[in-house]
Amino acid sequence: MSTEYALIGISAAVLLSYWYSHLARILKLPAVIFLLVTGIVLREVLHRQGIEAPLPPGLLPLLGTIGLIMIVLEGALDLDLHPGRRSFLLRTFGSAALGVALCTAVIGAAVHAVFGLAWLPAMLLATPFGVISSAVAIPSAEVLQGEVREFVVYESSWSDILGVMLFNALVVAAVENGGAVSNFIGGGLTVLVLGSVIGLVMIWLVSHLEGHVKFLPLIFALLMVYGGAKALHLSPLLIVLILGLMLNNPQVLLRRFPRLQRFYSAHYDAELDKLKHLTAEATFLVRTFFFFMLGYNTDLATFANWQTWAAAVTVVLLIFGLRWPVLRLSGVAQTRPLLWASPRGLITVLLFYSLPEGLVPAEFPRGALILVVLLSCAVMAAGLRRDVMPTRPTETTVAGGEE
Repeated sequence: MSTEYALIGISAAVLLSYWYSHLARILKLPAVIFLLVTGIVLREVLHRQGIEAPLPPGLLPLLGTIGLIMIVLEGALDLDLHPGRRSFLLRTFGSAALGVALCTAVIGAAVHAVFGLAWLPAMLLATPFGVISSAVAIPSAEVLQGEVREFVVYESSWSDILGVMLFNALVVAAVENGGAVSNFIGGGLTVLVLGSVIGLVMIWLVSHLEGHVKFLPLIFALLMVYGGAKALHLSPLLIVLILGLMLNNPQVLLRRFPRLQRFYSAHYDAELDKLKHLTAEATFLVRTFFFFMLGYNTDLATFANWQTWAAAVTVVLLIFGLRWPVLRLSGVAQTRPLLWASPRGLITVLLFYSLPEGLVPAEFPRGALILVVLLSCAVMAAGLRRDVMPTRPTETTVAGGEE
């Protein structure tokens, strides 16, 4: 492909994505649906013209990982921690943990029964489908207000983190025949300490770094830390979440530890605002190309298989069928519109692509992966269109009781 056509294609994709984001707000549809469909249509058009242009191997997982990091960082940088919100945080964590555990267990049991996989491989295969995608949920939460929106951001971020930790623990158990619990707990504690230290360093750097170029090096330093933690089978997304929360809420640390005041400077808030804008722009760019290429990498012929539809519809029914009891058991009084905020997306695709070689049975319809993403997004969009009524203040209440 010549340089000029590559420039035209890349620019068209970004401009289309920008228009899709505005269209999504009007139609109350996730913008990723438009990107996926555009990629699928482009592949079919090129195929009918006799043009075959496969994606380079490994490009999708790389883009997806960077996108996931940026999405969780963007969401964490938008969250304010205030005194008296402990019960709210516990509800979001509990909902995410219970949702990942219950969905993984039920879908894993179905995989075990239908495909005859042993319990451990079946649970490992089910884990990607048990995780809420923050890449889809957080942008879609823009149509919500107040605590409802914050609940979606927190819950989906927790779900990503817990899902990756569970996935890594199960991989260790499958490959090394044990050590899943110690990996899950030990890795989580290690990451908590590591994330806190990195957060303090980042607060100092944002306050004291000078020059025109300073935020991109910080972001790439975070990517490097993520890669190192991933290589050690830790849960690097937790580092990203801790970092974002610490950067956006330094007052929490300063109240408890006044000696840390030297980490903070008078122009910190202005510098942090610049970092937020850069993070939002980078997130938009990476998310655009990931979902566009994911659609492009999907063969439309796989949708013609009835087994693909049967598997995808079954998984989506289980996902949303379990959603109400998860919210109620987590102490959420106002379950709607949160009932629909359970899409699958980037994290599901990433974890599925990370499954150990030979684990996915040959008879498992791989086209079900993209169908689950599309159908879960469509169900969420339909539910939000029906339930979201911004003029009613009761829709912003998710508390199970008084704080």
